[in-house]
Amino acid sequence: MKLKWCMTVMLLYLLTLPVWSQEAGPELSLRDCVRIALENNPDVQTYANIARSAGNNVRASYSGILPTVGVTYQGGRTRAGDATSITEVQTQDPVTGDTIFVNREASTPGYTRNFYSVSLSVNQNIFDGGNWWNAIKQSKADRAAADYSYEGQINEVIRLVSQEFFDLLKHEKLYEVYDLAVQRSQDNLDKSQKMFEIGSVAKVDVFRAQVNLGNDRIALIQQRNTVQQARQTLNIAMGRDPHAPISVRREFAYEYTVPSLDELTQTAYENQPEISRLEMETRSNELSAGLAKSSFWPTLGAFFSYQRNNSQFDQIYTDVGKNWSISLGLSGRWNLFNGFADQVRVQNAKIAHKNAQLALENYKRNLKSAITNNYNSYKNLEEIVEINKENLKAAQEEYRLATERYRLGSGTSLDVRESQVNLTDAERILVAAEYDLIITYAQLLESLGTIQALFKE
Repeated sequence: MKLKWCMTVMLLYLLTLPVWSQEAGPELSLRDCVRIALENNPDVQTYANIARSAGNNVRASYSGILPTVGVTYQGGRTRAGDATSITEVQTQDPVTGDTIFVNREASTPGYTRNFYSVSLSVNQNIFDGGNWWNAIKQSKADRAAADYSYEGQINEVIRLVSQEFFDLLKHEKLYEVYDLAVQRSQDNLDKSQKMFEIGSVAKVDVFRAQVNLGNDRIALIQQRNTVQQARQTLNIAMGRDPHAPISVRREFAYEYTVPSLDELTQTAYENQPEISRLEMETRSNELSAGLAKSSFWPTLGAFFSYQRNNSQFDQIYTDVGKNWSISLGLSGRWNLFNGFADQVRVQNAKIAHKNAQLALENYKRNLKSAITNNYNSYKNLEEIVEINKENLKAAQEEYRLATERYRLGSGTSLDVRESQVNLTDAERILVAAEYDLIITYAQLLESLGTIQALFKE
């Protein structure tokens, strides 16, 4: 059963304290922050480059079936010295008159000669046991895996920026809560001082109110530091300098639907890019086994060569009817045994394929668990928000009654302080729960693989 949740969070308090004015910057919406992050985040850029490289590898994979064409040029000079050799010479036996062969020393004068040659060669693969088509399929699977990795990284960055964006808003709102607590403590101190001056309360009530004010101011200072840290964290998530001025838009609205847990799981199985990436890696490893098996098949190729040779350079490019040779034919090779190397490659490829299947199934189990946890956290936070709304109303009334009794002299300063602490806690818990609900929703969308849909124009 689908549960519709429509939340509109309107931040009504305008911060005018110096802590914000010191870090003034352009006001950015969540969409602006995501856009900046996708442009600047180094991880996104790295995965984009990896995807482009994988696309280039697809084009390179066609080299296994396309012909190779090359031109070779050589030119040089050969110098040889005088040489002697023993050669057989035909002669006639002076006694018998028969023809005989005798060894005689012959001399060859030295020479200096130029040599020039140019050749064009073409080689074409005809059959290689399926290596070339498996290589093309594998490169396409690797490209798809790289694309899915890129999509997954985009989802991760969007989730991270969304989380840090709302975390900053949460801490800014909590700063307002602590600032309001300081104002209440200041009011209580002023009231206690006046009541002491007219003799209605003891001096200890004034001291107690001063201590309470000091403690609340310390909490406010600590929260201010937390806000500054949240700003830096958001800047880093956006790929910016951590100290860059930044101001986020403090009014936003969300309307979304959270389906049942089974529907969420099915949506994740259909849309989560990490699942698709692992499926492509499994396919790639399966094709690796096919590549390894191709080594058991013979290979067949065709070749063509046209060559021109001469000792004179101008004869290379003139009189094309002479000084040439052509070679044309087929060449084959069959590796019958190479020390079990091919068999080991096939076995290892099958093992890698099995490991990839195991990794895919394990990820699906972990993903289902993560979705369940996020879903349960989301449902729990829904209840917590509603409970804290009631708690806040009760705390406000408790504080009003405690201050009124103290003013009339029927209550104590301890009652006022306790009710004030309860009110501050109720405000703090409600703010944290409301923002944690939104952050949990972003985490849920990231696990489903659908978070990008929120930011499409």
